[in-house]
Amino acid sequence: MSDQIVEPEVKPEVDVDENEPVFFKVKTLNLVASAARILSWVVLVCFVGIFVGNIMSFIEMAQGAQLAEIFKQVQGRLWIFNYLVIPFCTGATFFVLLQGVSNIIDALLEVDFNTREAK
Repeated sequence: MSDQIVEPEVKPEVDVDENEPVFFKVKTLNLVASAARILSWVVLVCFVGIFVGNIMSFIEMAQGAQLAEIFKQVQGRLWIFNYLVIPFCTGATFFVLLQGVSNIIDALLEVDFNTREAK
């Protein structure tokens, strides 16, 4: 008799559903799409708040000066660009990108769902 212990081969059981995708989980991608959609609106509201606050600050700083006079000065143009244009463009870009991510994920999931149903 030998002193070696023979262990039976244990194959890990993987619960594979034929209808589920192999490389991703639908629930996780739905969660990511929903989070991106919600985050995009939060970002938009925050940047609109920043934009409105900067406009209020601009009106307060202008103290009744004409807009043409403000544009003649370099400091006035730089302030408008830095505090009004850049936050507006940044917020709009983030909003569009996050909405795009959400829509692309939803579209890819729908295409995958439709192709799996056709089989």
